[in-house]
Amino acid sequence: MRRQHFLWAYLVFAIVTTLYGGFSLFSSAVNHKEPPLLGIVFLVVGASMFVLLLIAFLVGVFKKKRTAVAAKEAKEDETSTASPEAIEATKEPQVDDEPQVDDEPKEEPSQEIRQIASREVVVDDEERPVYRRSYASDEGSAYVRQVGYGPVLRVEGADILDMRSNTYYRIEGNVIKRAGAGLVYEISGNRIKSAFGSYLYEISGSSVNKVFGGYYASFDGNGLKTSDLRACYEISGSLSLRQKLAIVALLFGSY
Repeated sequence: MRRQHFLWAYLVFAIVTTLYGGFSLFSSAVNHKEPPLLGIVFLVVGASMFVLLLIAFLVGVFKKKRTAVAAKEAKEDETSTASPEAIEATKEPQVDDEPQVDDEPKEEPSQEIRQIASREVVVDDEERPVYRRSYASDEGSAYVRQVGYGPVLRVEGADILDMRSNTYYRIEGNVIKRAGAGLVYEISGNRIKSAFGSYLYEISGSSVNKVFGGYYASFDGNGLKTSDLRACYEISGSLSLRQKLAIVALLFGSY
């Protein structure tokens, strides 16, 4: 919101200075007077501001294209490096609906054998690692609710759902990926940075600091609030440091 206000103020100031400078020069030319120095200064300042705005826009477009290309390459690398064994392991086992019927009569297994076989089947069904998610032991689950508004994030281990935009994110080691877009954040110790930009936030104890801006927010029990109390959140569970860095970046964004 602050960035939008700054952008509008910047644009209005550039337009006003350019119009004032241009009108002053035009008026002096019509009246055959010398161009006023103040009008020249305003025109040069306004034109320079428009040039800077154009350069910033082109840089932003270039960064977006580079992010999209990098995400596409990362996705292709993941697909190409997946082994055939891993692909086969993710497939559901096929079960033949029609039991095979043998012509020859078979002896009925004893009750003891049937019990052992039953126990083995149950154990195999419960301990299949292929069809269950596994999270790091220090990663929990929680809802993040904004006071006065309701739930905004749902954290389930390595998976995070941004309920405001219905966008899924996943923590993989020290990187955070967005579904359908690829890498968005990187974690380094107690800091988090944008994938193709600078560091954003760091967590020191219960304090959340901007890496290039100082103290910004704090974790207080099961809550998270900014220093100016403009945004307050409630967290329903215990989260790891990586999860806290992820929700801080998703809630507060870049600056």
